[in-house]
Amino acid sequence: MKKPYQYLDHTADLGVEIWGKDLDDLFVNIGRAIFETQVRGTIRDDTARSIEVQSDSLEDLAIDWCRELLYAFAVQGFIPRRYDLHVRDNSLRADLRGDEFDPRRHRVKIEIKNPTYHDLSVEKTNQGYTATIIFDV
Repeated sequence: MKKPYQYLDHTADLGVEIWGKDLDDLFVNIGRAIFETQVRGTIRDDTARSIEVQSDSLEDLAIDWCRELLYAFAVQGFIPRRYDLHVRDNSLRADLRGDEFDPRRHRVKIEIKNPTYHDLSVEKTNQGYTATIIFDV
C-alpha cells in the first residue's frame, strides 16, 4: 500500500508532503508520517490519549497538531497507532490509541524536534488536501 506522504529534498531538516482525501484524513496522515518516520517497532494500541487543538488557520492547526503529538512523545513516550480525529473550523479533536515507548520494543530512527513555518502549506486540491511541513531534526 502506498504511503500517504513522501519525503522532500531538504538540506538540513526533514521535509514531508502529506495528503488526504479530506481534512480528517490529512491530519491522521500527518501523525502517521511523524511516527512512521521517527519510531521503529511494534506499536500496541492499549493506551488512550485525547488531544484538542484550536488555531487561527489550517496552517497553524497543522503546526499545533504536530507540536502536541511531539510533546506527548517527548514527555510521556506516547506513540499513536489509531486515530479517531475530526477537524472543524480550524479546531481538531482526536481520540488516540497507541503505545508508550519501551526501549525493549521500540527504536528511535530519527529524532523529530519541531515543525517549522518554513515553506509550510495546507491546500485544497482536486484529490482532497495536501500539506507540506518542514521539521527540525
